[in-house]
Amino acid sequence: MEVRKICQWCGKPFIAKKTTTCYCSHQCSNLGYKERIRERKRQLKKIQELLEPKQAAEGQDFFSFAQAAQLMGVTRQYVYKLVKESKLRASRISGKKSLIRRADIELMLKTKPYERIVPKDEFDMSEYYTAEQIAEKYKVNTKWVWTYTRERDIPKVRIRQFNYYSKKHIDAVFAKYKTDDALTEWYTPEDIEKKYGMTRVAIRSHVYRNNIPSKKEHGQIFYSKLHFDLSKKTTEDDSSEYYTVQEAMKKYSLSRDSVYGVLQFHEIKREKKGRFVRFLKVEFDHVMGARK
Repeated sequence: MEVRKICQWCGKPFIAKKTTTCYCSHQCSNLGYKERIRERKRQLKKIQELLEPKQAAEGQDFFSFAQAAQLMGVTRQYVYKLVKESKLRASRISGKKSLIRRADIELMLKTKPYERIVPKDEFDMSEYYTAEQIAEKYKVNTKWVWTYTRERDIPKVRIRQFNYYSKKHIDAVFAKYKTDDALTEWYTPEDIEKKYGMTRVAIRSHVYRNNIPSKKEHGQIFYSKLHFDLSKKTTEDDSSEYYTVQEAMKKYSLSRDSVYGVLQFHEIKREKKGRFVRFLKVEFDHVMGARK
């Protein structure tokens, strides 16, 4: 039986005696075999290159930007973008050296779950709000909706570049801000500015963070005096046990980099409170006392 075929190596037509024949000559068959071996070696090398960064990273807690990019399988420029957008935390050790913790990479991946794209025919619009609908219904800023829903992991779906937020979860969140009719004393923003020296942005942030009841009458916003005073008192009592970086610099005559160096070297736990990084006084004082 003769079959007309095209040689897979040189591309010339030939008459094959078997249906399984792929090459027109013994020479093309040898060249094709050698090319398959080379391609197999290239694939093995590529797999090894992908595995090497992960194997080398085992047991390593700190990475450079290049190492972090290899570990995550992305470009170094993309890692810089993540850090710039505050999605990934990095520490600047010196002018030319910055490091990223393994724990911060894992935290970023944990807090940014995959958003399922729901087909339009499976999407029930009645169960979701758009950001504009939330802003209109609850009298908040659209930008605040984006930030708040991201921080609180409000369930959402994405359809054609638009986000839709679960009505059930949004309504439950805003239920906490309903006014208690038993409250009789209220602050205006001007009262709080005068008493506590806070800006309007700081006041709104403090109210949302501490779930302080509020009400709106004739276009004027009011905040519960009882809840606001209590939250400020709790914050002040709590802050008495902590240093901020600026307070530690002033007390021990240290530079900013020195304070962060002490925190990192001695593995002193620190947390972000608003715009400030703070840490326990007793731990920092103990370390500084031992260094004298």
